Amino acid sequence: MFAVEARPIRADGIRDYVSLNGEVEAASSVDVFASAGGQLIEITAAVGDRVARDQVIARVDPSRPGQVFSPSPVEAPIAGTITRLSARAGALVTPQQPIARIATTDELRLVTAVPERFIGALAPGQNAIVRFDAFPDRTYRARVIRLAPTLDQQARTLEVTLGFLNRDALLRPGLFARIELTLSERPAALTVPRTAVVVRGGQPNVFVVNDDSRATLVPVVLGAEAGGRVELRSGVAAGDRVVTRGQNLLDDGALLRVIDIDEAE
Repeated sequence: MFAVEARPIRADGIRDYVSLNGEVEAASSVDVFASAGGQLIEITAAVGDRVARDQVIARVDPSRPGQVFSPSPVEAPIAGTITRLSARAGALVTPQQPIARIATTDELRLVTAVPERFIGALAPGQNAIVRFDAFPDRTYRARVIRLAPTLDQQARTLEVTLGFLNRDALLRPGLFARIELTLSERPAALTVPRTAVVVRGGQPNVFVVNDDSRATLVPVVLGAEAGGRVELRSGVAAGDRVVTRGQNLLDDGALLRVIDIDEAE
């Protein structure tokens, strides 16, 4: 007689996902340029300031030796938040040199790179769970809104953009994100702990406990795997008691002394 632990097969579903890293970005941003070259004599806004469209954020003195001109204002082309100042007061700037960057931080995006082997399972609308090291007690939800038309040929990845379904004031451009991007979800899938599966003859099986406390070796077809659990697509039914500890020493028909583990554990 073999002492084993067993628990019922659960129809609690499974979510197949890929773990990725990403970064929060503003939905749109623009660089701000001076209309004339010269010395940057004043900067009237700081990083993090919200500015209105056409608001003056700096002034440039375009004067030259022997020529004196009035300071030229540098205006914000859009309303948003200043996320970068690329020059300091006193510096010489040109119309081709950005002075600042303004982002529309009211709308944020999450950008990640998905390895090539997963792109066949990608589609707009797929959901993701997002966490940030900066806020370990918070969880955010996001959804795929755009797939890049081409792959990065060097990294063999596809850029994927997600939109937040819930967000708060803590989120800001540049934050590093850890993403669980759902590839498929089967709400009624039958699952067992992955360790319950034994391989015999090159095929996956589980030991099911019969009413006479004997073990029956049942061939199964495996499906998605996540969180230490695996989907069983055939061979068993919900409620069947499957051996989860001690199974590796069993043979078909072995007499068992069963310790039942509650389904909720």
